[in-house]
Amino acid sequence: MAAAATAAVALLLLGEIVVARARTYLVDVDFTVDRTVGPDAGPAGLLELRVLGDSTAAGVGTAGVDDALPVQVAERVARDLGRSVHVVGHGVSGARTVDVRHRQLALLDGDVDAVVIVVGSNDVLHLTPTPRLQDQTRDLLEAAAATGTPVVLGGVPRFAGVTALARPLRDVTDGFAGVQREAQRRAATQVDGAVFVDIAALASPRFAGRPEAFSGDEFHPSAVGYGFWADALAPAVVTAVTQRPR
Repeated sequence: MAAAATAAVALLLLGEIVVARARTYLVDVDFTVDRTVGPDAGPAGLLELRVLGDSTAAGVGTAGVDDALPVQVAERVARDLGRSVHVVGHGVSGARTVDVRHRQLALLDGDVDAVVIVVGSNDVLHLTPTPRLQDQTRDLLEAAAATGTPVVLGGVPRFAGVTALARPLRDVTDGFAGVQREAQRRAATQVDGAVFVDIAALASPRFAGRPEAFSGDEFHPSAVGYGFWADALAPAVVTAVTQRPR
């Protein structure tokens, strides 16, 4: 089933990829995600949050660091826990799951209270075979959880509203994204200490009829869209932190 889906996507992509690549996409940011948000640390101390992943974790699509996904997640966590949060983002534009495992995970420093990983869209666009993606996701989550830190994985979003991709490419990509998302979900269930957040179910529907939720390239979310994602991710971070064994 997964192999057939991959083959179908590949065949359709052959006819569309030249057009898709001719577009101009936002590819990088000129800021570093490193912020402390929320009230004074108080007796609970500073909560250390790290965000790994692709361009969406790096903040591509926003005008500045305060609108980036990691900071928006941190703001919601700080509000719900009533304590300050120091967030550092290590996201890199174009990163796939294997890149996060071998290049970003090693950047985790000191005593981290929670790790959020948002990755997988580039695995969809570059046709990572589904069984391989599941294995790579499990390997990534196992390595992250081995540090004793709770890990929240944000699953691949919907592509249905991404107007940067013309039809039928958009529809086929969205279908393949669903296959890859389920592989991520399965991998997360196999790793103790890992939690899967279904961005496609919890956040993607909120983009409908909201063109301002996309950035100028009509591909990446804008600050508004990342707010939808943060609304989905932050509760899982709060739960993971509050239930973490002391």
